[in-house]
Parts: sequence; structure tokens; C-alpha cells
Amino acid sequence: ATMAAQPAERSFDVIVVGAGIMGSCAAHAAASRGARVLLLEQFDLLHQRGSSHGESRTIRATYPQPHYPPMVRLSRRLWDDAQRDSGYAVLTPTPHLDLGPRDDPAFLASVANGGATVLAPAAADAPRPAWAEAFRVPDGWAAASSELGGVMKATKAVAMFQALAAKMGAVVRDRTEVVDVARRNDDDDRGEDSER
Repeated sequence: ATMAAQPAERSFDVIVVGAGIMGSCAAHAAASRGARVLLLEQFDLLHQRGSSHGESRTIRATYPQPHYPPMVRLSRRLWDDAQRDSGYAVLTPTPHLDLGPRDDPAFLASVANGGATVLAPAAADAPRPAWAEAFRVPDGWAAASSELGGVMKATKAVAMFQALAAKMGAVVRDRTEVVDVARRNDDDDRGEDSER
């Protein structure tokens, strides 16, 4: 990466390429653990060319793969910590509703792994849930509700993690395209301590 604006060569423990939600979270996580971090973005920060922009994205814990729900539970605590540190909210917790064929293995695994509750068909005289006014569950399908859902403000979340990373000492650079990555051998620096 070319960083002509840098007054002197610096050394970093972690260089993150791409400042979308994943890169910004990675930079924040590394900086919060004391690493010297450089976060690089080839476009302007908070650009709209990727999937990390806009008003909303959802979060849920209902996945057929069993390794995802524990990560979602951990991420909820990490989201709460980041929001506390930033002083504002980007994630609104909300129940999550899944629909799927009643006997579909992926649906059943998602419900079991995510700790969701299958909603029993209501009796004719029972009160209908609010979502029942918006759509009908097809015959042979089931609905399951989980408390581990939420809606996040995507662009605001990226900005939050970038600001937190910078607050913890990370260097954040936009308009910096990485054109090559080269590994330097110990023999190449001839005993010098500086790093690229």
C-alpha cells in the first residue's frame, strides 16, 4: 500500500485490508487487545460499494450449522460492549421469526440449534399473533420464534467500529489500495529492526 501521507515508516502488528463491517470489527478487536493496527480501505470510508452500508441488516441465531449459534450469542455480548464504549446504539434486539417446511431437516436443525420455539397452530378461538395479520403460514410449514434476533443500522455500525478502533490507537486510512502483499524474509532486512 502506498501511504505518501505518512511522515515516517511505521510498524504494525496487524494490517487489515478492507474497512467494511468485517474489517472494521477485526481492526477494533485487534486494537482492543493491544495490537498496533493499520486499517486500509481502497475507497472512501463508509462507501456504498459493498454489503456494509444502508439502514438495516438482521442478526439471528437460527442456523442449521451448529457452530453459528454460539458465535451469535458471543457476538451479542460484544455488540453490547461496543455500543457501551461508543455511547450509542446500532443494534435493536427483536424477536426473530423463522418459517419453513415442518419436516425439513435444515429448518428443524435451525430451530434446535438456535433455541427457537415452534409456534403451535392456534385454535380457532385463540388470539392471533401480530405477524399473522401480515402473512399466512402455508400448509405443511411451521413458524418458530427466537429471542436472539435483531436489526442493526449497517452504516452506523461500521462507523462505530472504525471510531472505536481509532480511539484505541488503530491507524485508519481510506483511498489506499493494496496492490501487492510481499513477505519479507529475515535475511532481507540485514539486521534492521524496521518493518514495512
